[in-house]
Amino acid sequence: MANPIERTTCALHQGVAAPVECENGPAMDERNSQDQPGDILKRTQKSQIGNLVTLQTHGKAATRDGAPVIELTDGKELCDLSKNPTLVRSSQLQLSKSKFVAGIQCLKRLYLQVHSPDLAAVLDEGTEAILSQGQEVGLLALRAFPHGVLVQSNHDELDEALTQTQRLIADPRIPAIFEATFRYQGVLVRVDILERHSPKGWRLIEVKSTTAVKDYHLFDVAIQRHVVSGCGIDVAAACLMHLSRDYVYDGQEYRIRKLFKIEDVTKEIRQINRDLPTLLQDQWKALNRKSPPNIEPGPQCEDPVGCEFYDQCHETLPADHVSCLPRISQTKIAALVDQGISLISEIPNDFPLGALARRACDAVQGGDTWFSGDLRQELRRLKYPLSFMDFETLYPAIPRYAGMCPYDHIPFQWSVHRQHRPGEPLEHFEFLARGDSDPRRGFIESLCRAARGKGHIVVYNRSFEASRLAELAAWLPDYAGQVEQIRERLSR
Repeated sequence: MANPIERTTCALHQGVAAPVECENGPAMDERNSQDQPGDILKRTQKSQIGNLVTLQTHGKAATRDGAPVIELTDGKELCDLSKNPTLVRSSQLQLSKSKFVAGIQCLKRLYLQVHSPDLAAVLDEGTEAILSQGQEVGLLALRAFPHGVLVQSNHDELDEALTQTQRLIADPRIPAIFEATFRYQGVLVRVDILERHSPKGWRLIEVKSTTAVKDYHLFDVAIQRHVVSGCGIDVAAACLMHLSRDYVYDGQEYRIRKLFKIEDVTKEIRQINRDLPTLLQDQWKALNRKSPPNIEPGPQCEDPVGCEFYDQCHETLPADHVSCLPRISQTKIAALVDQGISLISEIPNDFPLGALARRACDAVQGGDTWFSGDLRQELRRLKYPLSFMDFETLYPAIPRYAGMCPYDHIPFQWSVHRQHRPGEPLEHFEFLARGDSDPRRGFIESLCRAARGKGHIVVYNRSFEASRLAELAAWLPDYAGQVEQIRERLSR
C-alpha cells in the first residue's frame, strides 16, 4: 500500500489536515466524520476566500516507543506518524520555512533545532548584529509598499495571525500584506510581503539583506509558494527582494525602489517545487527518529551558513589536524580522512596540495621554520622611517552616510606605529570615531597628519588598506592628493 497521504490541507485559521488516509481504513473527511466531541475531525468549513478550507481538531498528541502518533479522544489510534511521514504532525513537530531551509542544509541540524534547541551555541555579538541588520533591512523593504498592512500578532498567537491573514486577503482594498501567515500540511510560513497582483492573483516576495539572489534563497521562496498555493491562493509570481549595490545614498532620504531590487524567481524554483514532496518526506522521517540522523561532518557544516550545532558534530581537533593547513579545501580534507589520514604528519608527499598548504605541511613534517628566500631582500628594500598601519571598518547593509552604497566599508579606527631607525622605540598614533556622526573626514584628516613624510608603510593586507584609501579619496576629493601619497608608500 502506498504511503498515506494528506490530500487536502490548509489552515488559514485553526487546525491541521483533512482528509487523511490510514493503513487500516478509508480517508476520513466530512462525509464520514460527525460533529461529535469524540471525533478527531470536525466537519470542514468552507472559507469565504475561494476554495480555502479551515479545519479544527479534537485529538491529542501521544507517543509510542518515542514516536508521535495521533489518537482519538477515546484512545483509539488513528495513525502512527513514524510509519506515515507525510501526514501532518502535531504542533510540536510543525515545520517553518526557516526549519525547512535548515533541513535542506542538513537533516541533523533540523532535528536538533526541533528536538534539542538547547544544544545550539550561544549567539555571539557578531551573529546578533547580522540578525539585527536583517530585521532592519526587512522593515525598510516594507516602505516600498506604503499601503500594505501588517498582520499584527505575536509569534505565539498563531490562530490570530491565521485569522487576520484570512480577513486581509478577503478585503480587496488591501494592496499588500506583511507577515501573511499560512499553514499547509504541517508547514507554517509567514510571508514577508504578499502583494495583490491582480483581482485574484498575488505576488509573493521574500526579503533578503544580500545584494544578489543566492541558490539557497530559492528553497526559502519555494517552500513559501508551496504552502501559500496549497492554501488555495493564486501565486502569480514568486520573487526575492534584495539590496542593490548600485544604489548611492544621498544622505537625506532612502529611495526604497532604488535601494532594493525585486527579482522574479518563479522559473528558478520549478525544479525545487517538483522535488518538494520528497524533500518534505525526508524531513518528516528525520524528525520522527528517536535520535538524530547519523550524518558525517562535511561542507554542509558551514555552507551556506555556519551551523549552530557545529560543536555537537566536531570533536576538539589536535593542533596538527589536516584541517589546520592554510587554504585547504573541505574536499581535500574529506579525501584525506577517507584514506584514514587525520594528522599533517601523515600526509604523503604525493598527495595534491596547494602551494601554501604544501609549504606548511613540509614545515610541520620537517620540524623547521620556513623562511622565504626573498625575505632578506624584501626587508632590505624597506626604507625608514617605517610606519605600521592598520584599519578597522564596518560595512552595514544599509548605507549610513552620503555617497555610500550597501555594504560599503565605513572606516572608523586606525592605528600607526612608527620607527625612525632600526632598534629605536616605536611611536604610536591612533584615531577612534565617537558617536554616530560620519567618521570619514575625521579618519582621513587625522591619518594624513600622522602618516605624512617619507618611508614605507607596512600593512597586513595591502589590497584592503589600499581599497579603503581609494574609497576615502573618492568620497573626500579634497584629500585625494594626500591619500594617493600614502597609497604609493604602502609596502608591496
